[in-house]
Amino acid sequence: MASENGLGRQLSCWIAAVRTHYLVLLFFTLVVYFPRLCLSYAVFFLAQLLRLIARLTGVATGRPVANRRILVITDYLPPQTHGIAIRCHAYIKEMRAKGHEVIVFSTAYEANKETSFDHPNIPAVVNPFNMKNRIGYTPGVKLAWFLGAHTWDVVHLVYPSLIGTFVLSTCAWRRIPVYCSHHVEMNMFAYKLVPIRPVAEFGLRMYDMLGLWPAIKWGTLNSAPTLCFARDHLGKEHEAKLRRVPSGTHSTFTPTPASSTERRDVRLAKFGVDNEEEKVLLMVQRLSAEKGTERVFQALVPKEEGGQGVKGVLAIAGDGPSKDFLVQEATRLRLRVVFLGNVPHQELPQLYRCADCFVTMSLSETFGLTCLEAMMCGCPAVMPFCSVFDEIWLDKDKPLTPKEWHYNIESTEEFAAAMARAQATGRKYLQEHPVRMTWKDAAENLLEQYEECIKMNQKKRETLRELVLFLDHCVRVAVCSLAASWVLCRYYWPVVKGFGRQLGLEEFMR
Repeated sequence: MASENGLGRQLSCWIAAVRTHYLVLLFFTLVVYFPRLCLSYAVFFLAQLLRLIARLTGVATGRPVANRRILVITDYLPPQTHGIAIRCHAYIKEMRAKGHEVIVFSTAYEANKETSFDHPNIPAVVNPFNMKNRIGYTPGVKLAWFLGAHTWDVVHLVYPSLIGTFVLSTCAWRRIPVYCSHHVEMNMFAYKLVPIRPVAEFGLRMYDMLGLWPAIKWGTLNSAPTLCFARDHLGKEHEAKLRRVPSGTHSTFTPTPASSTERRDVRLAKFGVDNEEEKVLLMVQRLSAEKGTERVFQALVPKEEGGQGVKGVLAIAGDGPSKDFLVQEATRLRLRVVFLGNVPHQELPQLYRCADCFVTMSLSETFGLTCLEAMMCGCPAVMPFCSVFDEIWLDKDKPLTPKEWHYNIESTEEFAAAMARAQATGRKYLQEHPVRMTWKDAAENLLEQYEECIKMNQKKRETLRELVLFLDHCVRVAVCSLAASWVLCRYYWPVVKGFGRQLGLEEFMR
């Protein structure tokens, strides 16, 4: 019996692995994509037809209101724990708090936090590269209905997304302004995650056709966490329509400890450190190949073994496909590394406050929310030189961090020196130059960009409104004329003819 159960479990695991393989999901998506897309368009135009009937019968549509009617379409929301999900959830929460009507369509949502404004109804498949996420592959009937039947001031489409063609084309039809925000460098990830190059090339071309090109063609504004990424991703020639999407983090990330003994208690319980002389280096990230987490190990290796001999404990918060490899590598090199696993977001502030410095080796970030979280908690962040981090933290007019905290990714010596300088003076520097960027501030800035979207699209909407009003009058005249003709032919002329016959006027009635 035990062997049968073991065989059954192995078979189930094999079937699950096949079902979630990227080639199987690619084939499935190609098979069902076009039929479901056609269904979505049919529902959209049915909704438009019913809006037309409502308009002809005098039902008010699109009446002006004091707040904004915002539709957010995203594959990324909690319970996902990555930066895009946190960002989207924070925007939605803050904008609703300001009294705006924010309707959300997504692939998943936390059931205990779901409201009547949240619709986790986008048809989706499991992300083969991150099993805890789902990818929407077609808009679905409900989203198509909402896009066709309801009035929207602005639509926010979060990329990466495979349903951009439908959303942007239907919004272009209705002259609804669309704000497209891009958060992942697809060209970098595709070749790292898909080993078969022709398949990776095919996937990128399909993404360009279904996602990127429609955004460039029909998006009112396109944004990214940094302008350098936006230019690389969408093209410098579209500079006039590129913006930096506002970023921030939760107000719970502060340097103020929760208790007088927090630092001692957390360092002992989480890091296994019971004194202040031993330094704690903290990393918070998904453990996957593109993050380059293993590069930090070389700095911790003793100098006599070819490393930099950096003293201290490395604590890594996060999970992912590279975890087993990282554990084995840390064991092989005999390093003091504490793997904390996935840490709830509300528990991260105490980790930042109790570490001596925060470290990242990643060059794949489009913003790097964890760097911001760390510095808002008073923990200096050591980052590699790259276009994204340089734009955010080393702005030539107003740098937020000293250049000495940054290092060349190829130089372990520079990395070790940057850590030493950050640990020595980092907390004092952040006390004198505090970093403060909250989601509340980011949401206000995002609403300003929405208003810019609406203003840019205003002439198109007014032209459409005038055309619709003209056609509305024409259709009403035509309907009334047809109705009058029918009444005349059916009732009036027979009566007139009968009366004429009684008066002997048949010759004149012919």
